[in-house]
Amino acid sequence: MDKILVNIDLKHDPATLLQKAAMMARQYGASLELFNCCYNRSIKQSYLFDRDQEQHVEHAYVRQVEAKLEDLCQPLIAAGLNVDFDASWNRHQGEGIVRKVLRYQPDLVMHPIQPHNRLGHYLFASVDWQVARKCPVPVLFVKDRPWNEITRITACIDPLHEGDEHAELDKEILSSSLTLAKEGLSELRILHCYNSLPHEAIFDEHLVTDYEALQGKVEKLHFGSCDQLLKEFDLSTDSHQVDVLKGETDLTISNYAQHNNIDIVVMGAVARSVLDRILVGSTIEHVVDHVDCDVLLVKKADFECPVPE
Repeated sequence: MDKILVNIDLKHDPATLLQKAAMMARQYGASLELFNCCYNRSIKQSYLFDRDQEQHVEHAYVRQVEAKLEDLCQPLIAAGLNVDFDASWNRHQGEGIVRKVLRYQPDLVMHPIQPHNRLGHYLFASVDWQVARKCPVPVLFVKDRPWNEITRITACIDPLHEGDEHAELDKEILSSSLTLAKEGLSELRILHCYNSLPHEAIFDEHLVTDYEALQGKVEKLHFGSCDQLLKEFDLSTDSHQVDVLKGETDLTISNYAQHNNIDIVVMGAVARSVLDRILVGSTIEHVVDHVDCDVLLVKKADFECPVPE
């Protein structure tokens, strides 16, 4: 990992985000770039008929933001880290962040996510969702809870996902997780969650009488699929690092993360239609909402960014 882009939200205190960014930069010998995509609607509305003056004020506003980012860089530079900063003007913040990623080509984006104002839950805002859906590199959604001294990482895999027949996304998840956990500075665990077959969902009387055997087949299928995937990484379901658990994905991951004091949950992003997301929600959003830790989002290697540079 050579370059990390740190998206700064100047409306909130970035202290924890910068602390985590510094830890990662030291661990991987990576350079940091602090970035803010800014926009001020009042400027746009105040100079509707004077484009030259509007651009002059826009540039002055961006320079103010750059000055704030430069101030944030100083303690990191004093600590011996390679740090730079940048700001850009874009009405659509999510798209502006992705365009910066396309220009800068980082290995990782660190993106702060804030609690929902009403309930304190971490619900995706439109900018968060745009970054999650369109960013072509892994995105670490960062919360305010500090990491442990030895960072604890959980890679969540699903080798039976219907949209990923060859488990390519799971391989990316495991590769990214192993990269994060290198050099003994982090602990890695691997988790697979699956739903058991509800007894009330079986209507065939012959299957009802053999319910336990059917459950055994389901369990065997999940364990076998995990073993086939993990074999490429010299692991298996017998390893102390691997857990295969029954239960609803978001709640199981949340309970697992809390019980094991996990710092980062690594998940895969699967493309879904807008209608699907409205009707059934997003597993990623549910996990981000429920877990009290950061979430790293990974995509397939052949992912094509929908935002033109």
